[in-house]
Amino acid sequence: MSVSAFVTARDRLLRLVDTRSDLTTSLDESLTALAGVAHFRWAALMIVDPQTILPVAGVVEGFRPEACGPFWDFELVAPGYNTFTTLARSTDHVATLYDATDGDLSRSPAYREMYQPLGGGDELRAAFVLGTTCWGIVSLVREATAGPFPEDEVDGVRQLARFVARTFRQAMLLDRERRDAKTATVLVDGDNRIAHATIEARSLLEEIHSVQHLGMADESELPGTLLALVTRARFNVAGEHLSTRTRSTSGTWLRISAARTTAADGHVVLTIEPARTSDLIPMVLEGYGLTERETEIVGYLARGLTSREIAAEMTLSPHTVRDHVKAILRKCAATSRGELIARLFADHLRPAFEEAVHRSS
Repeated sequence: MSVSAFVTARDRLLRLVDTRSDLTTSLDESLTALAGVAHFRWAALMIVDPQTILPVAGVVEGFRPEACGPFWDFELVAPGYNTFTTLARSTDHVATLYDATDGDLSRSPAYREMYQPLGGGDELRAAFVLGTTCWGIVSLVREATAGPFPEDEVDGVRQLARFVARTFRQAMLLDRERRDAKTATVLVDGDNRIAHATIEARSLLEEIHSVQHLGMADESELPGTLLALVTRARFNVAGEHLSTRTRSTSGTWLRISAARTTAADGHVVLTIEPARTSDLIPMVLEGYGLTERETEIVGYLARGLTSREIAAEMTLSPHTVRDHVKAILRKCAATSRGELIARLFADHLRPAFEEAVHRSS
């Protein structure tokens, strides 16, 4: 890798930050930047939810769509070399399969079952981290005939990593701003009728009605799925914001929050916005009957923390954490931590992620 190649790739990423690029553009341009410093034939570049290091959007080059399932099975259920959670927590966030296996790629099940049949060879993986927060991950695979990744290319990816991380962090924050801009508001009166609503709210409420296979009898009718939330908010003495999630007719998950007003007539304000991955995970776990503390522990498990590390984060004893983990596995009918996260991702998050993935032309 030449100095000029690195500078060109770095400047490409810096322009992304300056132009406040969206998720798709950030992914495409970052993949091009990585191709400027390292040679590869297949690639999977993903922006992740920093709370779980599970992907929310991505770009794929070379791999077929049906490879997504096995790829994540090897990562989550039967982890082998250079897992993304390990890289995200290491001092060096970049590693190759050739180095990890001491040059014997056949020791890796992922290589034997995925890369070798394609004619692939060495794999370079990286986690894009700022501080202690991971914003993205990548798997780059080159042809077997190309040999292992040379050290100068590995170092090129290593030097670019912080710039990719900055790009992904900004893209995620901008995506959140755009989602927030779409927030709709509804004022519900003491009789559970819609007193006022923004224009955006009317269309979203119609979609929620349609999911229930009901038409809106009139514009003041509140969807039945929201009645319980409004009632709980109205009689919530602490005045806390309560929330729930529901699907729209387009298949998009919506996050709906409710809070009572200071008026004495029982008015409640509803806000409706597109749900994020971080919203969906608690909802899914709630369905398994997990407590709030158990849900928090699952987040740490997804990031690869041990019981002792979780205990330090939550100011609990390792024994207490292990008891919680046993309860979580029992409630979710999982036999291991890896199976738990794999099931959470495959059954509930992967469909939305696959819709967000696009293929590099």
